[in-house]
Amino acid sequence: MVLTMQINVNNQPMVVEPPLSIDALLKQLNHLEKGVALAVNRKIISRSQWGSYLLNDGDNITLIKATAGG
Repeated sequence: MVLTMQINVNNQPMVVEPPLSIDALLKQLNHLEKGVALAVNRKIISRSQWGSYLLNDGDNITLIKATAGG
């Protein structure tokens, strides 16, 4: 039996298999480039923690990509 959890990425529901780190999520989403910021439940998580920070069922992830211009 495979356990799953539901998370929301930019208000879009996703079903994933735990344990899942932020790095692993970003690999799944193909968002490993620089210029990406991320918050879990409205708390910014520093890039240095992405490999060890494990997501939980029901987490709301906000993924922000910096864009050039202004």
